[in-house]
This record gives sequence, structure tokens and C-alpha cells, in this order.
Amino acid sequence: MTAPHAASLDLTLAGRPSARALAGIALAAWPEHEKFLLRSFGQRSPAVLDASETVSAAILKLIAGEEARFGEDYRWTCDRLREEEIFFHREGRYRLSTFAEAHAEVYSNDVYMGRYMRGLLLTQALWFNHAATTEMFLARVLGAMEGPFDYLEVGPGHGLMTAFAAASPLCRSLEAWDVSATSLEETRAALKKLGAAKPVALVRTDILRAEPAQRRFDLVVISEVLEHLEAPGEALRFLRSALSERGRIFVNVPINSPSPDHLALFSSREDVVALVEGAGYRIDRIELYATQGRPVETALAQKISVSAAVVGRPE
Repeated sequence: MTAPHAASLDLTLAGRPSARALAGIALAAWPEHEKFLLRSFGQRSPAVLDASETVSAAILKLIAGEEARFGEDYRWTCDRLREEEIFFHREGRYRLSTFAEAHAEVYSNDVYMGRYMRGLLLTQALWFNHAATTEMFLARVLGAMEGPFDYLEVGPGHGLMTAFAAASPLCRSLEAWDVSATSLEETRAALKKLGAAKPVALVRTDILRAEPAQRRFDLVVISEVLEHLEAPGEALRFLRSALSERGRIFVNVPINSPSPDHLALFSSREDVVALVEGAGYRIDRIELYATQGRPVETALAQKISVSAAVVGRPE
């Protein structure tokens, strides 16, 4: 890094050593990424910076001893995403539309999937929209729970949100569902590294084929999953059967966000509202965050990636 840029990033992340360390890991593999990171971190409020530090500390636990590998794979993943963006802006659609295509190109390729998942992990702190969504989850979803709650997450991935939920003193029990046994084993390993404060029941379930849930949960989370499905509305309708009478669902879905395995394209805030309301929920809150902290309306007009985070209740 050049000295002026290093000083700027150090100043922005002063008092947040984990976020600074994670940014350093990315820059060691990709020095040219400075400008992106300076804008990404520079647009964050103190609350989002605090959340960035929290998630960065968790990520550093997960990648300990393999920092260079994760940094390289972050760069590799961003290159793959850029290829998909070029196609998206040229064609006006995502490149893939079926799970069979995604399985053939991505999910069945262990080497590809390993690099992709390692790269995506770092985006949870390094990308503005992901960090801002995490701040919402911590402060206005978990932080808004008014009494003891039972927690369910669909597609827990690296286990970050599940571990944060486990740390809540109000959380009574936790379950995590995934269609892939391999993914669940990876989540199990991640939760162990993170030192999850409570046990988590990991259950293999395909929510597009399962019978209505027999158990009810007070908080259901499905984050960055629906865009990978051919029938996201059906998945949300199924999850109504898993919500308690006064339960809430937290849905995080990207708008105009091409990726190697994204199938369902949401083009606007209205698309996301229609998805959630069409599945039988009343929306209590919706927050949108654009990549690099750009103005949301500008990002939507330019078809730049936006994260849409929704809190809903069953009608």
C-alpha cells in the first residue's frame, strides 16, 4: 500500500483492530483493492463500523492459520463476480436460471466451491452492504427480541449469524437447516471455531420438499439463500409453518446482484416487497444498503448490487 492510503484506512478503522487486520489480509493479496476498501469503510456509520469489528473478529477466528489462502480466494471470488456483472449488464439477466445448471457449474465442483465460499466469507465484513445488514440484524432484529425466543436459520453457511444469535441471553434454543449434509458439517466446524455459546441442532432439510414444520420458532432467518432458488416464494410460504403466532422472519436478499450461482433476479425494492407479502407476511421493516455505501436510489437506477433486509410477521 502507498503510505497516504494506508494512513487513511488506519484512521478510518482506528480502535477496530480486527477490521483493520481483515482489510490487511485482503490487501496483501490484492493491493489494487485499496480504493474499494477505503470507500467501503469510509461510508460506514459508527454503529456499522462496530458491527464490522464484531464480524471481522469472528471471521479472523474462522480463517486463523489460513489468512493468505482466504485473501487470495477473496480476490478470485471478486473476479468471478465481476465476470457475472459484465454478463448481467450486457444481457439484463442472470446467466443461470436452474438449480441443475448451478449444480453442474458450481456446487459439484469441490475446488470451485471451496474458493468461492472462502472468498464470500470475507465479504461479510469488507463489503458495505453486508456489514450494514449485519448491523441491522444485531441491533434491530436480535436486539429487538422482547423475551425468550427459539431461533431457526435456513442455510447457515459460515455460522456467523447463528453464533451471534447463540450469544443472545434471550435465546432459548437454536436450529439450523440446510439441504446439504456437507454444508451442515462445515457449519458445525465453524460454530466450534466460533465458540458458539449454546448448542445448535443441525438438521438436513429441503424446505421446497419438506412437510409443514412440526415445531414453531420465534425468529426465523433466511439470509442470502432465496436468490439461489428457482422458487423463492414457495420457500418463504413454507417457512410460515415454522413461525410461532407472534414470530418474526428476517429475510436478506440481494437486488441486481449477479453471482455464479444466483438464479432468482430481484430488480427493485418492489420485487422484494411483492415476494415477502406474496408469501403471506406483513412487513414491519425494510432496509436497503447499496455496495460501497452508494445512494440506494442511484444504485437501483444503475442496477448496482443492493442488499434488501426485511423483517416480517405472518398475516
